Formats: sequence, C-alpha cells, structure tokens
Amino acid sequence: MPTCPVCGMAVDRTNPAETDYQDEEYAPATMEYEGETYYFCSTEHEEEFRNSPEEYVE
Repeated sequence: MPTCPVCGMAVDRTNPAETDYQDEEYAPATMEYEGETYYFCSTEHEEEFRNSPEEYVE
C-alpha cells in the first residue's frame, strides 16, 4: 500500500466512490510528478507536495 509522501500515512489507491464500501484510508488526492504517481491522505498534503515536491521526493 502506498504512503502519503508528506506524512507517511498508508493510503489505499481505491477511491471508495467507485466501490461499494467506505474506507477512511483511501487516497483522496493523487498527483503525477516526474513520471511517478503519488497518493495523498488529504488534499492539503497534495497542495503541500505540489508547492515543493523536491522536499518530499528522494
């Protein structure tokens, strides 16, 4: 399971809106960066990453 690059929380790649269950650990935001897909635990963390991805990518 991928982790949010900002906080390290595990996030599920499945959007519960597309399934028949609700899961608090789904990825509410995703973003492509340098050919890689990143999954985020919140839209706030996606915004933090978007503003300075070099801080979070090794």
